[in-house]
Amino acid sequence: MPRNRRTRPPILPALLVLLVVLAGCKAATTGGAVGPDAIYQAPEYPTLKLESLAYLGLASVAQEHTAIPIVDQLLRSYLLGGQDKFVIVDVSAVQSRAIKEGLDKKLNSLISGWQNGHSVDQLSVQALGQTLGFDGFIFADLTRWREEQVDWTSEGNSFTEVGITLSIYESGSGQIAWQGEKLQREESIHYNRGDGAGSGVYRQEGTDAMRTERADKLAPEPPPAEEVAEKAVQNLIMGLPGRPGGTAKP
Repeated sequence: MPRNRRTRPPILPALLVLLVVLAGCKAATTGGAVGPDAIYQAPEYPTLKLESLAYLGLASVAQEHTAIPIVDQLLRSYLLGGQDKFVIVDVSAVQSRAIKEGLDKKLNSLISGWQNGHSVDQLSVQALGQTLGFDGFIFADLTRWREEQVDWTSEGNSFTEVGITLSIYESGSGQIAWQGEKLQREESIHYNRGDGAGSGVYRQEGTDAMRTERADKLAPEPPPAEEVAEKAVQNLIMGLPGRPGGTAKP
């Protein structure tokens, strides 16, 4: 009997073959590189059968709970309607199919294990894929969500960073067939402390006293996080591998 193995998918673990490293965090400035920053593809990928995939949702280590529904909706939109490489089914349709087959508890356990523990049960991937008719499952992870406004007393750029990892688990082995990660960083125009020199000092009305007001409005706002997140998703979708065998979805 095979052991029931749970995998905790690290970001491109050392044992995996690193195929492409386009840019690291240092290079992710003002737009970053086009496509994913790093990709892993299993050596056996060309021989796999991957046509119908199920998206099972988003987990997050970014501690930004308000960001999860934003990124999740973007991923659903682009995975289901913004690519032509795979037939991808949304988690709600997968759940309906699982209920009909009496596998809703097993599916919910798989989803919960990912969202709450960042672990994927390989035997569940195999069993659900075979019974529900999916060649693989897609899991997403929000790894960073950061908005930083440059301090009005200093110099520099305000910035926003959104990091996402996308993994495809193949139903035959229950293991990762493909994984891509993207750290999207967008910056504001450069702010110089002298841009607001003198404009923050005022004489209080009716007195001879002087007061200084904060010049926060002079410092540029970070780029909108939703727009940065959408660019990150677009770059990940751009990096999705071709279907094994080289055929697009019908």
